[in-house]
Amino acid sequence: MMLLKSIFYYTISTALIALLLTVSACDDDDNNEPDNSDAGRKTTGFVVVGTTASGNALVKYTEELPTSTFNLSDGNDFTSFDPRAIYDHAMFVRGPVQEDRWSKYIVNNEGEFVETGFIPTAERNPFRLSIRDSELGVFQDLATPDEITVFNPSTMERTGSTIDMTGGFTPDDVPQRYTQFYFRGDDVFAPVDGGPNDAFTEFIVHQANLITNAFVGDTRREGNGRAEITIFTNYLIFGNTDEEGNLYIPDLGNVEGGGVPARINKIPAGSNEIDPDYIFEPTVLLDPENVFLPAINSFHVISNGRALARVNAFTPQEAIDIVTNAGGANELSPDEERQVLSILFSTASAQWCLLDLNAMEVTPISGIPNVQVFNRRDIFEYEGNYYLPVVGGEDGNNAYYRYNPDTGSAEKAFDVTGATVVGVYNLENNSQ
Repeated sequence: MMLLKSIFYYTISTALIALLLTVSACDDDDNNEPDNSDAGRKTTGFVVVGTTASGNALVKYTEELPTSTFNLSDGNDFTSFDPRAIYDHAMFVRGPVQEDRWSKYIVNNEGEFVETGFIPTAERNPFRLSIRDSELGVFQDLATPDEITVFNPSTMERTGSTIDMTGGFTPDDVPQRYTQFYFRGDDVFAPVDGGPNDAFTEFIVHQANLITNAFVGDTRREGNGRAEITIFTNYLIFGNTDEEGNLYIPDLGNVEGGGVPARINKIPAGSNEIDPDYIFEPTVLLDPENVFLPAINSFHVISNGRALARVNAFTPQEAIDIVTNAGGANELSPDEERQVLSILFSTASAQWCLLDLNAMEVTPISGIPNVQVFNRRDIFEYEGNYYLPVVGGEDGNNAYYRYNPDTGSAEKAFDVTGATVVGVYNLENNSQ
């Protein structure tokens, strides 16, 4: 089934992340033209990002939140525009200038996108970046996979500190590939993934301290010992810690029919270990019969012990028939694996749900069409409401729906035309 994982990673990491083209090498020094003040930049408003049929990104700023239809066809054209964090009204982006770097972009007073700083990286795809506050952020450069690099988001300069993570466990000592960074106080927690070629049958999280810049330890969620546990996280994380200090980190479970459902992993306040007794598997609660694709996505903690997520509600019958006729998932031919994955990626089989993290309950949100579980799009918050993307599906949706957490109601907020929407980013929302 390793072919299925390779196809999975190709579809997610390559098709959904716009291609970066290597050109001339960057200057060795970090850019020294930071814009640290709010002067000359928009501090409110929204950035809408979409992709065209050619794979390029269209990016457009709007002062007001769209209320009906937003036309993206006249947006700014980038090779790609892939925000990994928003902080102090700036976007930290991978790849818009086709070079090996992290870029910091603002929207100036004329509504134009301006790069105000960058950090060169050795690897063409530097992968993950997160920001704790105005003075501290971290990223991983896959050219140095055993390190976490610390930088200053205000100046876009490395602090000179790297955290040696070689003490962290990975099966067979494969290079670390951190899928996200979660901050809690002075600690950062980083889930580890094997990438497209290495299968991990357990969910592993490494931890480092940002005061000592030292590796602290690791913690694991056990699987069934044979089926891989896949990780697929949001690009933007708006805090996965609740009011009590409990940290919640989701995994995707097994996407190959291996019988390991996606789980919300809890690291309790005051602890560095995943709680083995906290077993919250949303797909099992929503449909115990959904054993082939028990996946969740777009997990987002909100308030009062609650979270939002897309939860796969069923496995398409067409995919079940292919697996059944083959005699089981392990008997699929390469062509059959491609057919199954194509069905899973194209079918709107997931529902937006409200998760009660304390009672471990799952409630589908009415008024929102089914969505594709693997189709990454970012949630954003505005004036107490959460805006949930609905893209693709049988009706060809390209829209955001507004969810009111106080009333539990949802309705369509606006459609996007001119490009397939990737995300809408509120410049007032600080994300990791």
